[in-house]
Amino acid sequence: MSSADPISLPWRTFKLTTVIAAAAVFMALLVACGQSTDGSAQPASVAAPEVPPASTAPSVSTEKTAEKTSEPTGPEPYLVFNQRWLEGLRSTDLDVTNVDEVFSFIFSKLPDEVVVYPTENYYYYKLYVDGKQLWGNIRLAAGRRERGVLSFAYFEFRESPYVTEPRLVRNKFFTDADGVRIEELDKFTFKVRFDGRDVIFNLNQISQEPPALFELGENEEYIEKTYDESGYNFILLFNKSRNYFNWVLNEEVPVPDELMPIGEDLLIGRRSGFAFWVDRAHNNRKMLVAIRGQDATRNDYYDGPFDQLADNYVDETNLASYVIRASPSLEGRIDKWGYFTDSERPSRVSISPYYVYFTDDTLRLFVDQMKKYPDPYYFVSRKGVIPTPVPSTATPTN
Repeated sequence: MSSADPISLPWRTFKLTTVIAAAAVFMALLVACGQSTDGSAQPASVAAPEVPPASTAPSVSTEKTAEKTSEPTGPEPYLVFNQRWLEGLRSTDLDVTNVDEVFSFIFSKLPDEVVVYPTENYYYYKLYVDGKQLWGNIRLAAGRRERGVLSFAYFEFRESPYVTEPRLVRNKFFTDADGVRIEELDKFTFKVRFDGRDVIFNLNQISQEPPALFELGENEEYIEKTYDESGYNFILLFNKSRNYFNWVLNEEVPVPDELMPIGEDLLIGRRSGFAFWVDRAHNNRKMLVAIRGQDATRNDYYDGPFDQLADNYVDETNLASYVIRASPSLEGRIDKWGYFTDSERPSRVSISPYYVYFTDDTLRLFVDQMKKYPDPYYFVSRKGVIPTPVPSTATPTN
């Protein structure tokens, strides 16, 4: 969930439209082949719109306190009161059309120290004001924070089908000219000063060691481990024979969800809706095969791991080299993070090799087709839409 960020808004919109279009193409192909579908409606368009293991990041209180405890404590239950929600919806003092005013308000409410868990360095928030639910983020993006740039964004969340366009969307890059100063304390710790106060941002340090619970396949390469805003941890793999990506669940850390079986080898996250295929041939590892369509269209925290790459480790992962191997036409057009260098509007390559489903029936249909394909991983990476080989032009003979 990152589309409201000024850095990621353009590529986010393109990605969601492309993914859901691919899902529609897959269903059309099934119909053409005589397969029945459930008749669920497909969206015509998509509008653009965040607790790790104790060893990966420091634990910080979520509320301001007069003094810190002498020793860090573990995660604790998070409580939300209906009273505060209702009072927020009735409040009208904040001008939500003024991005500077909203940033000042959000920053003033931050604790003195925060932990940024998602690995693309988004610190997410929700704001209830003037009858609206706003979702947004403060981001210390790798490659920009070193130049003193902080990105800030928010959008009106689509909590019901009646939240229609035009919706409120605001974003801005804040710099020293706006009174924002960023000081690097170390590679994963930054101090942000604004309006007379400092806030420490602790970025997530996660192990980039190769997978320990399963062996890589014959043609597989390990790229990186990531932490998604859903709380899931993922592993990004690359097939060097056919040049494609896959996401696999990282079970070396706790999974903050219940994975429910809906078939012999198919699991769905009770909370997330993430669908995983259990690969018996590789130590029962779980490949992400699909995400829920509602989450993709709403741009919420369960829209898939594509937007939480391990940006802080890009010099170790060499991500761009894999992207170019998958799409040679991008040679010379992207930087090391995968951002396009030949576009005026900030945009980024999306690594989203999974299907988008709208009902359990369509998901089961997709998985059934996947298991019939010689290479299930390739099938998923193409969202079920397998390119048709183009016959080479015959050379005329005399």
